[in-house]
Amino acid sequence: MKTLFTLFRKNAYFFLPFFLWLVIGGITIISFSQREIFLGINGVHSEWADMLISILTYLGDGIMFSLLLLMMLIMQRFRLFFMGLVSFLLAVLIVQVAKHYFNAPRPVSYFGDEACVLVHTVKWVTVHGSNSFPSGHSAGAFCMFCFLSLISPEKRWGFGFAVLAFIAGYTRIYLAQHFFADVYVGSIVGTLSAVAVFAIFKFRNTTSAPELCPEAVLNANAPA
Repeated sequence: MKTLFTLFRKNAYFFLPFFLWLVIGGITIISFSQREIFLGINGVHSEWADMLISILTYLGDGIMFSLLLLMMLIMQRFRLFFMGLVSFLLAVLIVQVAKHYFNAPRPVSYFGDEACVLVHTVKWVTVHGSNSFPSGHSAGAFCMFCFLSLISPEKRWGFGFAVLAFIAGYTRIYLAQHFFADVYVGSIVGTLSAVAVFAIFKFRNTTSAPELCPEAVLNANAPA
């Protein structure tokens, strides 16, 4: 418990916005229906936003995480590579199991015949119809940016990482790929996956060092 508290304290720039998101998001889900939340977000759109959002959504794509892992291999940060890989695979496993268990309809399927009138879609983006819950892109984005925040020597970057994760989640609703609850739960899955793997790896080193120190991890993996 002390280890986790230290982890959250040292990475407050990421976790404070995330905890605030958990509170506000939870209140939103309790206060409004799935339909109301989706239409309220998806209904605000423009042509320039269509272009921008369709690009920004790749922040949560598995390719982005793969590129990050590849960079770690090239830089010979093998321990960080393994930590990132395990975090990503854990998030993917949880998401895929949940998707096939719930098999929830995505917005275009949920709204049925009303979709062509109520739901905004971007014509060059393929919109899926099933396995909506939870959002894999959101889980991937929060996992990756939480992981980056944890290993970054400059902790103030954590706020920027959190913003990028939120943007990735927002794009999934804007593009009519997911509901708010899908993104909300996906963000939790991704963040907890990164935290769990990072904490397990660090817990093995806390017997001699009471403080979590990502800088030490980076330096330990640097080539001699």
